[in-house]
Amino acid sequence: MRRQAPPPSPAGARRRLLGLLICALLAAPPAATACPAHQRQLLAADRAALKARLEGLAVPGKPLVVAGPAAEVGRWGPVEDWPVTPIHSVLLPTGEVLAYSYPYENPRGSDATLWDPRSGTFTPVDMERDLFCSGHSLLPDGRLFASGGNNPVGCEFRGTADAHLFDPRRRRWTRLEDMAVGRWYPTNVALGDGRVVITAGLGDDCEPTPVMELYTPGEGIEVVRGGRRELALYPRLFLLSSGLIAHVGPEADTWTFDLESERWQHVTHSRFYRWDGSAVLVPGRTDEVLAVGGGDPPVAGAERIDFGAAAPRWRPTASLNLARAHHDLVILPDRTVLAVGGGLDGLYGDPVFVPELYDPEAETWTLLPPHALGRMYHSTSVLLPDGRVLVAGQDDGLSTFTAELYQPAYLFRGPRPQIAGAPGLIGYGSSFTLTSPQAAEIAAVSLVAPSSVTHSVNVGQRLVDLPFVRAGGERLRVTGPVGPNHAPPGYYMLFLLDGDGVPSVAAWLRLAPGAVFGDGFEGGRLSAWSRAD
Repeated sequence: MRRQAPPPSPAGARRRLLGLLICALLAAPPAATACPAHQRQLLAADRAALKARLEGLAVPGKPLVVAGPAAEVGRWGPVEDWPVTPIHSVLLPTGEVLAYSYPYENPRGSDATLWDPRSGTFTPVDMERDLFCSGHSLLPDGRLFASGGNNPVGCEFRGTADAHLFDPRRRRWTRLEDMAVGRWYPTNVALGDGRVVITAGLGDDCEPTPVMELYTPGEGIEVVRGGRRELALYPRLFLLSSGLIAHVGPEADTWTFDLESERWQHVTHSRFYRWDGSAVLVPGRTDEVLAVGGGDPPVAGAERIDFGAAAPRWRPTASLNLARAHHDLVILPDRTVLAVGGGLDGLYGDPVFVPELYDPEAETWTLLPPHALGRMYHSTSVLLPDGRVLVAGQDDGLSTFTAELYQPAYLFRGPRPQIAGAPGLIGYGSSFTLTSPQAAEIAAVSLVAPSSVTHSVNVGQRLVDLPFVRAGGERLRVTGPVGPNHAPPGYYMLFLLDGDGVPSVAAWLRLAPGAVFGDGFEGGRLSAWSRAD
């Protein structure tokens, strides 16, 4: 949790990064012979440490794959320079990624930028307050709601009662009324009616707060009296199809919370206390959670729990090949889960460079090619609409002002299906038409919620399958999600997947909310918003 001293300057970090790029980090040895001696030693040490870890895994009957054809294991792009450290990263319905950190160059508040994956350009959107270690979630209209922040006056980890909105269209921050308590390391949970539950964090006294609050867009923030419970920092919380909120960690105790009755209910126990681990809804299953890694020392173990079962219990699934903590789990449009980043020693020590891919049906992990730089504490990972994965940050060393882009194997398996026509707005259970030249080849249609991630927590992620039938020619007749607890109202990426597991580039659409708010959201329409494309 310790906030690290920033590097001398972004320019200095960029110069050091450039030096390593010139020396071809993790490249073949001949490419590195022109490097200065100290950089050759660094590269050799990195390669030697990685080689030792990988050789330790190469046991009989368990082949180790860290390289291969791109169509099988994907490919990493070059390390790229960033103007901020993406401690917090959010994919917005404009297609841009909002990234922010604590203050580096901005004396008033957090450094923040918008990155456009299509053009590669950055737009500064610095703020007036320090939102470092805040919670955040997307609202039904595509705005970001951020709770809490940092004010280390009187004690080191003091949360603020700040609440903010970020408008991606106007590229503007707005401060709301304060919450009842300060929060540093809180979690936001977007509900099926468009409201947001706010839990946990360190308060004004630097102690954990048990107070739960509820934000209603256009109305304000109120305390949920029956929600009081002291939870670990950045708790892993997921909205279930029943409307209950599942608490799956990092503590071993598993709970659900019913907002209507304001009651907590103990469910079961996990095998692990997954401090600095990660969890995600299993793709296509709105009530099943996958929890992976974490702990001190980090573990490779993974578990699943189905809250739709009569008696939900954690069960083991395949373990990671490489134990890790401070990693991210990213849902991919082919229904797999990417585990990326993390390490074995504290916040930044002994990084794990090798990602792994989880197949939820086969329950297997596949090792993938390594990324170039360590991505541990204060790194973030985000699925982009074109199917690539942004992996960025870690506020230590050369990783600080950098990012890498992973291109999954499905991007190298031939032509991608295309979405020729899609509506900008759909309703729950409603039928709508998509057009695609490859309509006859489509095997799945799904919605993927955009990521809002920090500190290995990305609880808004979900992939929801949409039933469809072929309607002749290039048309597909598709049915929207069953209800708002299966897919909370808001903007989603719509993907088509062909029989070879190759996804389309996503089209953005908005699910109509089931509530009426005082800020103009009525009947699924908001006057200031239309399509996000």
